[in-house]
Amino acid sequence: MSLVLGTAGHIDHGKSALVKALTGTDPDRLPEEKERGVTIELGFAQLTLPSGTVMGVVDVPGHERFVRQMVAGATGIDVVLLVVAADDGVMPQTREHLAIIDLLGIERGVVAITKSDLADPSWLALVREDVARLLVGTSIEGAPVVAVSARTREGLDELREALDLVAGEAVSRHADQPMRLPVDRVFTIAGAGTVVTGTLWTGRVQRDDQVEVFPSGRSGRVRGVQVHSSAVPLATAGQRVALNIVGLDKDEIARGEVVAAPGSLTVTDRIDALLTYLPGNEHPLESGARVHVHHGTAEVLARVLLMDDRPELAPGEHAYAQLRLEQPIAPRYGDRFIIRSYSPVLTIGGGVVLDALPPRRTHLREEERSLLNALAGHDLTGAAIGLVTSRATPMTSADAAAALGLERSGVADDLNRSSLERFKVGSETYYVTHEAFERLLSAIVAALLGFHSAHPKATGVAAGALRDLVDKRIAPRVFDALLEIAASRGLVRLVGGQVRHPQAAAAALAEEDTALAALEPLLREQGLAPSTVPELAAAAGVDVDVARRALGKLAGAGQVVRLGPDLHFATEAVDDARRKVVSYLTEHPTMLARDARDALGTSRKYVVPLLEYFDSEGLTRREGDVRTLRAK
Repeated sequence: MSLVLGTAGHIDHGKSALVKALTGTDPDRLPEEKERGVTIELGFAQLTLPSGTVMGVVDVPGHERFVRQMVAGATGIDVVLLVVAADDGVMPQTREHLAIIDLLGIERGVVAITKSDLADPSWLALVREDVARLLVGTSIEGAPVVAVSARTREGLDELREALDLVAGEAVSRHADQPMRLPVDRVFTIAGAGTVVTGTLWTGRVQRDDQVEVFPSGRSGRVRGVQVHSSAVPLATAGQRVALNIVGLDKDEIARGEVVAAPGSLTVTDRIDALLTYLPGNEHPLESGARVHVHHGTAEVLARVLLMDDRPELAPGEHAYAQLRLEQPIAPRYGDRFIIRSYSPVLTIGGGVVLDALPPRRTHLREEERSLLNALAGHDLTGAAIGLVTSRATPMTSADAAAALGLERSGVADDLNRSSLERFKVGSETYYVTHEAFERLLSAIVAALLGFHSAHPKATGVAAGALRDLVDKRIAPRVFDALLEIAASRGLVRLVGGQVRHPQAAAAALAEEDTALAALEPLLREQGLAPSTVPELAAAAGVDVDVARRALGKLAGAGQVVRLGPDLHFATEAVDDARRKVVSYLTEHPTMLARDARDALGTSRKYVVPLLEYFDSEGLTRREGDVRTLRAK
């Protein structure tokens, strides 16, 4: 079993010195850290315990200015080493770090009372009592407390034994789920390229695995895998991992993103969550408050919207809330997150992700509340069906599996056994409730009628524009499939890439038919000196936009040749001009524009576009001002 140990505690309480004493590795790697004696960034080491268990160690900053780095490190740990200095005792960042550990649900820990050589036994006993009281009601209540000195090395063996005992009780991470690695560092190595590091949350990764970066969607291939600076053939969940990725430049991936199995995560700008507001907060959390959200190694701004018009959340309370994120993230069901106040930036709470891709809502229908209750109670029986049931838009089994962090095969089996509506889009099956399915078809008809009412002269609307009127969240190919279903029911008509209502656009269609009947004969009569579109529209007695649409249809049918926005020739006129050009060049070796003008009997205004058209179709070759006939 692979585990990660993370430090926590106030600044200058000796976290880094303790890690160095335990492992022999100084986790402070930056020159500024060594110069100032203050940890600024995450540090890493490796600890071998008496039983032979090897743990990755993440050392976090203790200063209040660097809590965001602390959270980034803490989200990947299995066991916490909470550090309290004997000479200071419990301090503000001790409490804040412990609150973060508690909110992240880390259930195994050891407390180290450092600098024990600076305190007498009676003072150490008081510090122990303070620590024991501090832990009451938290996720690590009852954790072993060990007095230790990194300077004299007293207590180090006892601390290792305590860590070994706690590590044996820790729960292993899910190696059976798709691979997921939140990125905490990105750098390049000469000759190797881009390298990312992080704690492997779930799954396995090995050389040549294809990976996707979330939320950007970029992809790459794993060239090499290292665990604790040693190349390995395979890394598993719970290990500190470095991945050398080809196909990605250093500036194409950043800390806060997630490297994962392709298609295994859901990118979202909102989550439904069970939110906890810390009891130590002075004021209620108002619905709509802007906060910092820390998820994995990412930090984004968001609005907290409490469900069912709840105006606020009192300190110590829990509630369902939707977090509207200002930047997308890629969470899964069950992920923990931290929220910090917008300003001043303080840790005020956290929660657990329940629905990773919810509709925009703050009012819960009965089935939606039942789903959130089940998810909050870790009851995933029927969760995939519940997710689809709560949606207004269709989902695939892959969508549901990614949102829940489950295997797709099991989710697909559940959905296929359900009574949900389903339809194919390519090779994918989409699922939706019968009610939502019918609402979507009704919405298509309503939007189409609304368009015809607003645009009485239009004969139809492009599918993409209609999708925007119905629901922009529906993927274009899914919407196209819904249109085909609507057309099969006679609800809409699909004509030439446009959608129209069967009973609407009668006047517009009649006007278009008038234009079609008049324009082609007009252009035939005008030969090689056609009128502009406004002139043609006036002559046909139709609107200019109607004339343009009609000319486009005539061009598509091959009856008209369009050589510019305002220039259209009857096809037979162009054919006649082509014959005259060939005849001239058969008798003469070259042709100038003035020669073509005389041969065609029209002005330069029309001759030049025609000659360029003949060049483009390979009839003639232009060299400077001279044209010749291309050899066949």
